[in-house]
Amino acid sequence: MFDSKHYVPILKWKRAEQGALKALEEKHKKNITPLIQLVMPKNKPQEQITDVVKRFEGQLTEISAKLIEVWGQTPIFLDVSLLYSVPLKSLKAKALDVISREGHKLGGIFIPVIHLNDDEQIKKSALAIAKETQKGLCLRLICPNFSNVTELNQSIANLLSKGLDEKNIDLLVDIKETENDGRKYAKYINLSQNISGLLKWRTFIFASGSFPIDMSGCKIDEENLIPRIGWKNWKEYMGKKLQRKPTFADYTIQHPVYNESTQFFPPTSSIKYALEDDWLIMKGKKHKYELYLASAAELTKDKRFYREDFSDGDKYIAEKAKHFYAYIKNPAIKGTGTPETWLKAGINHHLSLVARQVANLT
Repeated sequence: MFDSKHYVPILKWKRAEQGALKALEEKHKKNITPLIQLVMPKNKPQEQITDVVKRFEGQLTEISAKLIEVWGQTPIFLDVSLLYSVPLKSLKAKALDVISREGHKLGGIFIPVIHLNDDEQIKKSALAIAKETQKGLCLRLICPNFSNVTELNQSIANLLSKGLDEKNIDLLVDIKETENDGRKYAKYINLSQNISGLLKWRTFIFASGSFPIDMSGCKIDEENLIPRIGWKNWKEYMGKKLQRKPTFADYTIQHPVYNESTQFFPPTSSIKYALEDDWLIMKGKKHKYELYLASAAELTKDKRFYREDFSDGDKYIAEKAKHFYAYIKNPAIKGTGTPETWLKAGINHHLSLVARQVANLT
């Protein structure tokens, strides 16, 4: 489906991420296949879990149409692992089945993602979808799967015996958080080379994330540079001799481990901006949205700013930087942006930058 000069961003299905994907230029979209992780909607006041599940089930066909509206009729990976596990019935299997089949009817290409430890209902649903649509599926491996490579290969062989072979499956190794010294990345990139028939799989993707869980380690009114460790490690291994070189995947400007409870806490008004090998963090304060404008004004003066025509996210930053000077004269005019619109801008810029980086890598 694609080679190592491609990019697989892993994103939650939320409005900021949706907007960031939709605003991408076509020249970048052709180098990207997103992996979308479905998440439950926020609880409304006094709402029980059963009510949340029922509300989510009612949105499944809408999600299919929205995915196509956002991404079009090109491939997208669909992962349901973050959804609730509901006793007596599998919400995950139902969501995967309904969204994938409805999306296929609308002309979308939804590739179901499965894990080796998924229950049989999810695997059965994914395999049926893959065979029916002829679009294959994605197998997502995580660190515990590599505790015994012999057993891992046997588990993979058992999965393949269900009716699909490697040429119809995208293989994704996802190590989540990586470390600054690169040892974890090295360990699993090397272990992944021992997967049986590695050259036979439709694609081989390696994912990691190094964006911090919060901004507590950053300082206000100082430059904060956080190394893009996953990107640096991937570039290093692209220059080494491997049985098969992987496609790059990351979690953009978000921590790789999802904590649902954090959505109920207000974030700081911080700009998170991807550079060639680092993230530039311009830290703000909670509820101080005017600091977004002040930081934007400073960022656009920086020689590392990528110009407003680089991406939709950069255009947004440039517009807010210009608005800063009007705002300080009259705050009543508002227009500071919100955590959602700034997250959208940061993700869109990151996606555009990485798509360009992988496409131009020699």
